[in-house]
Amino acid sequence: MQGFADALQEDYADRLDLTGQDYAWRIVTAARRMDTLIQDLLTYSRLSRADLRLHRIGLRGVAKDVLVQMEEEFRERNVQVTVQGPLPEVVGHRATLAQVLTNLLTNAVKFVNPDTPPRVRIWAEERDGWVRLCVEDNGIGIAPEHYERIFRVFERLHGVEAYPGTGIGLAIVRKGGERMGGRVGVESEVGRGSRFWVELLKPEDKP
Repeated sequence: MQGFADALQEDYADRLDLTGQDYAWRIVTAARRMDTLIQDLLTYSRLSRADLRLHRIGLRGVAKDVLVQMEEEFRERNVQVTVQGPLPEVVGHRATLAQVLTNLLTNAVKFVNPDTPPRVRIWAEERDGWVRLCVEDNGIGIAPEHYERIFRVFERLHGVEAYPGTGIGLAIVRKGGERMGGRVGVESEVGRGSRFWVELLKPEDKP
């Protein structure tokens, strides 16, 4: 459907009146939204049943790869990302951790007031055998009563017109964290940004 709608817009736009062009745009937008939803559902489904082999991986390498992949998008939106301090090794699954970090960064730059350039800070903390990877933003923030809700599938606090998305991104973050033997959470204040985190086990040092 999206292919036909794209062709209609590109090849026949000059033959459509304003109403026809509006209909074509609505079809394309709906098709793209459906495609994104299907891809997110497939990702969530794969995470739920995949056989993940956990091993020692470096957070710095994963963060570097993810930031390179998102570089063009961040440049277009004037996003400033700061990586602070050392990012140690954890026990995890590289592709899953990359997906988790990608979703957290996507979330961080999405829920920002339109007139505010997104600012994101990434760092890690070690505590009691765990490593907590933190992603902090300067977005619109989240009220405490919604902390648990936002990690559920299809849960949204805002309409798609204001902040596009499928309502699955943070559910993927939670599922990915749990499948790697970890946990996720958020600390936030309305109007002052959010700090999302994922905790993973620290590798045991072999003698």
